Amino acid sequence: MDTLKNWWNKQNFHISTREGILFLVSIVSLASSIMVDIFWLRIIMLFIGMGSAVSIYLLMSVSQREQSGGDDANPYIQEHPESAQVKKIVFDDLQSSYGKHIEIDDEEQEQFEEGIRIVNTPQQAIEPLPEMREPEEVEPIAAATEAPALEGFPSVKKEAAPPREFQVSDFFDVNAELYRNEGEPRAEFNYLLNKVLAAIKDTLFAHTVAFFWVNEEKEQMVLEARITDCGHFMHTRRFSIGSDLVSNVAKTGKPELLTTVNPVSELELFMYYTSSSGVRSFTGVPVFYASPGEELVPQKPVAVVAVDSIVEDAFGEETIEQLGKFTKLISSLIKSYTSKYDLLVDSEVLQSLKKMQTRLRGDYSVFSVVQSLAEETSKLVGWDYLTVVLFDETKNTWVANKVMNRAYEPYIAPEQIIEFPDSIAGRTIKNNQFTIVENLNKAPLPRFFKEEKITTQGSFLSVPISSLNKCYGSLNIESRETENFTRKDVNTLSRLTDNAATTLEILYLNEIIREHVIVDEVTGMYSHKFFMQRMAEELQRSEDTDIEVAMLMMSVDHANEISQRYTQSGLERVITILSQGIRASIRPYDVVGRLDTNKFGVLLINTNANEAQIWAEKIRKNIASLTIALEDKSFSVTISIGVCGAVSGMKREELLANTVTVLHRAAETGGNAVRVF
Repeated sequence: MDTLKNWWNKQNFHISTREGILFLVSIVSLASSIMVDIFWLRIIMLFIGMGSAVSIYLLMSVSQREQSGGDDANPYIQEHPESAQVKKIVFDDLQSSYGKHIEIDDEEQEQFEEGIRIVNTPQQAIEPLPEMREPEEVEPIAAATEAPALEGFPSVKKEAAPPREFQVSDFFDVNAELYRNEGEPRAEFNYLLNKVLAAIKDTLFAHTVAFFWVNEEKEQMVLEARITDCGHFMHTRRFSIGSDLVSNVAKTGKPELLTTVNPVSELELFMYYTSSSGVRSFTGVPVFYASPGEELVPQKPVAVVAVDSIVEDAFGEETIEQLGKFTKLISSLIKSYTSKYDLLVDSEVLQSLKKMQTRLRGDYSVFSVVQSLAEETSKLVGWDYLTVVLFDETKNTWVANKVMNRAYEPYIAPEQIIEFPDSIAGRTIKNNQFTIVENLNKAPLPRFFKEEKITTQGSFLSVPISSLNKCYGSLNIESRETENFTRKDVNTLSRLTDNAATTLEILYLNEIIREHVIVDEVTGMYSHKFFMQRMAEELQRSEDTDIEVAMLMMSVDHANEISQRYTQSGLERVITILSQGIRASIRPYDVVGRLDTNKFGVLLINTNANEAQIWAEKIRKNIASLTIALEDKSFSVTISIGVCGAVSGMKREELLANTVTVLHRAAETGGNAVRVF
């Protein structure tokens, strides 16, 4: 009996009221199942008894686990007698939120693990132990850490907040135009420069950071980029070099440092503000650049970085040293930009020259030269008005051969006579030197002639179209903005005008050759000049000998269509074949010549107008029956013919004019016709 009692105590069974009721129900059910004689009732009682027994077992197991769990929750809490002498060591880092702190018995080191007890702080009353109350919600801690645990205490892990999710946009400008397209060097430089200025502003906590170019030739400071918190920044890009702080850096090439700014002189010191902005300190540093071929240690700055603050004494010598690192970076950016810009300009100029040459292969004429020069100029330099001045042989003066107007404002008209040399364009041609007018309000001469009714605002650039031996005219561009053109624009346009001048020189030399050569090299006929001489001679002979003379003038029908389809060289091939057919259809002593690109003249000796008409019909039919093979294609062409007989006392100019008149009538009917005057 004692053994059974000890076993029961060791098991630490605690029976609650519900467990006792279930126990009685199971005993009664088992007893009833034995005593009852009815089979189905016995089965029911048996199931009830077994179910009650199972329920009692499960409930006791659960109670035992809960009790053992509660006992294990705080295994480190021990009781010590109050008379125990301890040395109090308070660990502030281990203070709980329940008003208790820990004291450790330090009299004997070996009792460290056992001499732990919880005492009340004098400021707070005794509260229930942590395991007896609901834990308070604690905000998550930024990083997961594990507090060092004393022996006898469980280690405590702090909750960690999820790390920040960094995006690509934190390290890369996703929507930057610089990476979308092949950036132009100027846009790329401005983009990088703004990034550098933003870094300077954030590093120095500045109010404004600005970058100014130094234009020594015009004695101006030119704003390139700025990062500012001020709403009173200047609206223009330029201001004259004076006695302000930025100008002093540009003139001396040395940094400026001003720790305290007098509000009275603020606008005089800072020309880039339109009104007082509360600036209290300033520093400015020069930016140097050495181009290839120059001395490695430049003496004059090319730009200035200006930094100001609304806080007094915000900058010092260490700030200048720090800015020196940024200026070295900017100098490298300038070198890269300059190299890329020069390469880009050279590439664009070469492409323009190639396009001009390609166009001239198809149409080698003055019109084509002028047209291609204007088009390629538009791609390389910005302008509002463009004119090309050439010499007109018929008027024996300089005229505006080409005029383009983008501004749609009053300007000179095509074929306008230029006053030479009392105009800017005329002076350029006379001196064979370019002319830049930065402000037309101060121009001593008119652009083209004195009575021109054009606004006087803007800038003007005139570049001569000249070869080694002769000036053939000038290319003139104008902008409504002042100081819009630079020496780089002159160098760029000079390469185009040199190419155009070479082409014009070849054309004029060919014209001279044609005037002095008797036979046309393409057709083998008389040249225009010699044909006109022979016409005068034959008319004089006809007048002296009473021999009749008739003239035929022929033109190729639809010559422009042939030129467009087969190019100018194809048309020349057609002209060569037609000239052979014409010469084969006339007599050896008749005079035949090439009067124009697609026009021929024939003087029929000892032939009246009626007989000349018969000859004209014969020639027309022979030409229409010719088959021309060109570019693997075969086709035929037709000609129109005008006929006019010479009468007594008729001059060559009159005979020529009459023949041209009837030729136009023949062409107007659709071509392939003969008309007699």
